[in-house]
Amino acid sequence: IDVIGALVLVIGSLSWASGSIYARGAKLPSSPLLVNGMEMLAGGVLLVLAGLVTGEASALNLAAVSGRSLAALGYLVVFGSLIGYSAYTYLLGATTPARVSTYAYVNPVVAVFLGWALAGEPLTPRVLVATAVILGAVALITLSRSPGAARTVVERDAGPRRRGRAK
Repeated sequence: IDVIGALVLVIGSLSWASGSIYARGAKLPSSPLLVNGMEMLAGGVLLVLAGLVTGEASALNLAAVSGRSLAALGYLVVFGSLIGYSAYTYLLGATTPARVSTYAYVNPVVAVFLGWALAGEPLTPRVLVATAVILGAVALITLSRSPGAARTVVERDAGPRRRGRAK
C-alpha cells in the first residue's frame, strides 16, 4: 500500500465530510450559484498551486491532449462540477447528511455502467453482486427515517399542516 496515497485519500474524505457538515450551518451568501462558484474557484486555485509546487507543470504535454480527452474534461466540468456539485450543495440544505452522502455509493455504480456501455468493460458476476449490494444500501439509507433526522425542504415548506396525511 502506498502510505502517502492512502493518507491523502483519508484526509481528503475527512475534509469533504467536515466541510459538508460545516456548510449546513455556516453563514453563506444567499445565492447558491455564488457559493458553488466561490468554492470551486477556491478549490481550483489551491489545486493549481499544489500542482505547481509539486512540479506537475513540467510534466504537462499539450501535444498529447486529444479531442477525446478534451471531451472527457468537458463532461466532467459540466456534469461533475456544474450540475453534480450544485445538486450536492442544494441537497446539503434539503435533507440529512447521511442521505446526501449516498452519492459516494452511487458514483461507482454509474462509472461501472458507463464503462460497460461506452468502453465495453465486462460486467462480471462479482461486479453485479457488488452493484446490487451498493444499491440496496442506498435504498436502506434513503428509505429509513430516524426520529432525529432533519426534515426535507418539502416537509419544512408544508407549514403547520399535518404532514403525510390527506385532507
